[in-house]
Amino acid sequence: MSASSLRKDADELIRLAMLTEIENVKRILTSEATRLVQAAEAEEKLNQGAQKKVIRPAYTTTKLYNYGWDQSDKYLKIYLTMNGIQNFPADSVNANFEAKSIEICILDEGKKINYVLTVHNLLHPIIAAESYFKVKTDMVVVFLKKTSPVNWQCVTEVEKKSKEAKTPRFDKEEDAGASLMSLMKQMYDDGDDEMKRTIAKAWTEARDKKSPDELM
Repeated sequence: MSASSLRKDADELIRLAMLTEIENVKRILTSEATRLVQAAEAEEKLNQGAQKKVIRPAYTTTKLYNYGWDQSDKYLKIYLTMNGIQNFPADSVNANFEAKSIEICILDEGKKINYVLTVHNLLHPIIAAESYFKVKTDMVVVFLKKTSPVNWQCVTEVEKKSKEAKTPRFDKEEDAGASLMSLMKQMYDDGDDEMKRTIAKAWTEARDKKSPDELM
């Protein structure tokens, strides 16, 4: 029952209570009228709360991992591809810069998707206050202000460690032949299918060239 209907019923009960001369009946009618007024007030508060509540569309969050990059003496530049982003509302792209990390958020209201790129442990510190981004045709370009004109070999510390771990090492103190074999084995273990085929072929050809005495 609506709040207005409850108030009308309460008013009618009050009118009847004023007409009766029986005190017990008057008390019952007045009590019921009071209950209906309280119910009407509760209903009105409930309706006001529902009106104030903002219903937001449900967005899903999608993590971004792929990006391009290059650099100048002053900036490391991150390139994020996003079709039609130049037509998004002006506040669709937001960025949070810290000394060793960045987070870029792109809100696609049409698809109800919040795209997020998070990069932690940058290879070198950046000047967060002087870093910024620009929206271009189908792309967001992020400018990370370098603290010095040093050349970045990669974007993050993790990438650097990964590259160093995969770089073949030649042990100068080890026997030359054994060291070369260790080097080729490491290249074989870390290489792709094409690298494995190339090294296997080289091993086979080298073995075939050896004399029977050398193989013993």
